[in-house]
Amino acid sequence: MTAARAPSAVTARPGEALLDRTVGDQLRLRATGQPDRPALVWAVDDDPAALDSLTYSELLRAAEAAATEIRRDARPGERVALWAANGPEWVIVEYACALAGTVLVPFNTAWTDGEVAHALSLASPRLLFAGVDNRGVDLRSRAAALVRPRLGAQAVDLTGIAKDVATPSVTDRPVVLPEDPFLIQFTSGTTGRAKGATLSHRAALNAGHLRARTFHADERDVWLNPVPLHHVGGSVVIVLAALASGGCYVAMSRFHPVRQVALMRATGATRTGGVPTMFYALLETPGFDEALTTVRSVGLGGASVPPSLVERLQAHGATVSVGYGQSECPIVTQSDPAGDADHVATTVGVTIPHTDLRIVDGGGQVVGRGEIGEVHVRSPLTMIGYWDMPKATDEVFDADGFLRTGDVGSLDDAGVVRIHGRTREVIIRGGENIYPIEVEDALLRHPAVDSVAVLAVPSGRWGEEVAAVVRLTTPGAVTAEELAEFAAEGIAHFKVPRRWRFVEEFPLTASGKVRKIELLSLFPARG
Repeated sequence: MTAARAPSAVTARPGEALLDRTVGDQLRLRATGQPDRPALVWAVDDDPAALDSLTYSELLRAAEAAATEIRRDARPGERVALWAANGPEWVIVEYACALAGTVLVPFNTAWTDGEVAHALSLASPRLLFAGVDNRGVDLRSRAAALVRPRLGAQAVDLTGIAKDVATPSVTDRPVVLPEDPFLIQFTSGTTGRAKGATLSHRAALNAGHLRARTFHADERDVWLNPVPLHHVGGSVVIVLAALASGGCYVAMSRFHPVRQVALMRATGATRTGGVPTMFYALLETPGFDEALTTVRSVGLGGASVPPSLVERLQAHGATVSVGYGQSECPIVTQSDPAGDADHVATTVGVTIPHTDLRIVDGGGQVVGRGEIGEVHVRSPLTMIGYWDMPKATDEVFDADGFLRTGDVGSLDDAGVVRIHGRTREVIIRGGENIYPIEVEDALLRHPAVDSVAVLAVPSGRWGEEVAAVVRLTTPGAVTAEELAEFAAEGIAHFKVPRRWRFVEEFPLTASGKVRKIELLSLFPARG
């Protein structure tokens, strides 16, 4: 008789005590205890040779001055939207909202007017701070036109935020509690229009705190990561990790490999990260070897990670790790920075402290170890709920308070988590479930494959068929037939892509993820 598999469930382990304060109080704590420590650095006009900075005491003064301006138009609990590329003003407004007790609502700089209008309608912000996007395109006139019809809202020029101010007169500080809303992060989730995942001060601050503790970060660290601040990976996980540990955050308007290498060298960056496509470009950039000499850790995520990329970074002396989280819960797991390339590339590691996790089937029952199901998480870092969407909130939490992540994963006997894709991304070919990430991982092991996206395309015979879009390290280095033969050595025959396309570039989101929906046009329907 075969022994029953242990259940795929992990109980929260104790760890570093959670911080029970607001984001604003954490900034005040740093400004009092480390007033002269660099807190924020940026390249003036994106020139790495022209750096400017604020210490913790200066950053607090700038944020308090901005908070005073915000409170003239917005009361505690009201929303303040922010639509601009990364920059020092962005960070100042983030902290200003925390101090003012208002709720920060980041807008994606790539949004259309219709998407912005939806976000404005849902969050009803009193103010919309607008600047330029990561290409330098001015968003201010669009912002003014979009808020003009909305009673009580106004657009504000973000570039007018002062970065060098005298000590403001701070009176009548609002009462802000750790459980109060801090940020509304828009996410499309698995279905429907964008929803606003609402994070409390406690959840957001501790997401940064636990990320920093997982990496053994401290006040000596310089965090340089070009991930957009309109994602929680930037505004919460990176910015607040620097704040929680007393380190310095380097604001970089957008990813540019040559500028990033120069900025890493100029600032002595010790923590960096991004999606794999960024690091392929960085590895080809002169000076990256030297820039890596001060780096204590590289964080990868947002897409399938090839073992070959991890091996290349490790060969340069970098400590590489992959994390897993989402807008509704910014950090869930972290891979072992000391792990080998296969561990880092094919898993997302183990749960961080204070986190319960289980893998369940379609009926809500916990599956056995090694079996695939939906990842459910219960953590102090999970969102309060979707802003002004009680029904959607009720649907995403189960009766035990677990968040239904919508991600498909598995848990092995060592407690290591693997993510196999999104529930809606499962390809069902002739009744067989195929997870795109498994196929992508198999193809990424081929030395000629730089990056790959696997997706479902309609099939009259099978219902859905597996398709792959591939970018090669060198055009023409390998054929589709050769890749199919290679993939068949590692995955079942029905998982091997039957339709192929080769591209020189992928359409990417602002955070560097592949827009798979746009790739479907490469595969016209077959008669």
